[in-house]
Amino acid sequence: MKSQSLLLYLLALTQFLTITFAEPVNKQCIDYPNPLNPAQFEVIDCPPVKNDNEPKVKRKIQNFFKVDLNCRHTAAVCNKIKKAFDDAGKEISKVLKLKKQINVNATYESFSYSESNLLGSAYPARNVFLISDDKITRLYPQALVKQFSLNVHPAYNSHDINARFNADFDWYFKANNVEIKPNQYDFYVVILHELLHGLGFISSWNTYLETSTYQPITGLTPNYYFYGNKFGGFVENIFDRYLKLIENNKKIPLSDYTAQLNKSVPSLTPFNTDLGFTTIVKSSPKWKYAKSALKAATSNKLLFTPAKRASWKNDIYLEASLKPFVSGSSISHVSQSRYRKTSDFVMTYQQFPGESEKFLIRRGGNFRSPIGPRIISILESIGYATDAYPNPIKPIYINI
Repeated sequence: MKSQSLLLYLLALTQFLTITFAEPVNKQCIDYPNPLNPAQFEVIDCPPVKNDNEPKVKRKIQNFFKVDLNCRHTAAVCNKIKKAFDDAGKEISKVLKLKKQINVNATYESFSYSESNLLGSAYPARNVFLISDDKITRLYPQALVKQFSLNVHPAYNSHDINARFNADFDWYFKANNVEIKPNQYDFYVVILHELLHGLGFISSWNTYLETSTYQPITGLTPNYYFYGNKFGGFVENIFDRYLKLIENNKKIPLSDYTAQLNKSVPSLTPFNTDLGFTTIVKSSPKWKYAKSALKAATSNKLLFTPAKRASWKNDIYLEASLKPFVSGSSISHVSQSRYRKTSDFVMTYQQFPGESEKFLIRRGGNFRSPIGPRIISILESIGYATDAYPNPIKPIYINI
């Protein structure tokens, strides 16, 4: 999310690193310790665990979120931060039918100079590889994986979501019981937005092969991984399972383009350098699919088509208006021009000062929750249960 001059959720990085595995992907996971920079990931052994030691939280509990908060401020402010997290956890727990506790590692502190323009960010603490219903392996956030209650699952990280928020801004807290000021940002809305990213509202499509500061962007790909120095493949997030682009008046699943890009290099082809891999992929005839993805992502032609039986039946326009493409803002949000003044305001990429949750809900039509119906259907589609969608699509974990 971006304010008038401030990025809230930022993946604009100068360099993406290659995911390299020593073992099969089903035995290793990807950890993201710094939510402000997901490029700083770690490949972690996560062997299969047969006995699920994570306790189920009784449904009558109002808040399924447990927040480990490191608050570097006054006691008075820290108490307001805790209250805002508690309110956000209760709201998400009311909207989703969660089964397992979600553990959040959150920090509220002053940011460094290079990060000073950021309000905050959240990201899954761990992503794991599971097989989707279309038999394609994708990355799933740990918070979601826990809700599937798999009999055998990859070993879990102690936290499900990592989050950091900038203490140097003038924040509005509902606990103050006063009207928001023109220069304040509603901390509760920001937390909701970021926790939803941590739950899996994130696309994998990005500029991984064109990362130099002055390098022109010609195409997008999902992330990719290697076994040692051998190419393993491009891999999507579960969010990407439901993306479609509009081309020649047709809606084409973006997963079809991932499949085409995976034909640009034979699986297990060895490479000695990243440059060698990049050169081969970009010189392949299949690079045209990366170009088409970029065109769609910068010309308002990218859709999220909810899963069958999800509560929202129509296509949802994603943020695809920004030129040039902006990592973290493009694709991983709903369209701001269409939905900013609707009930789905919480997942547009910009937040404006002086706008409280109460104001945004009223302007959006007084929906029952700050988490709007389109946002709910996206969460349902990737695998979260709701009262209207009690049996989400469940992936497969292969323990071999």
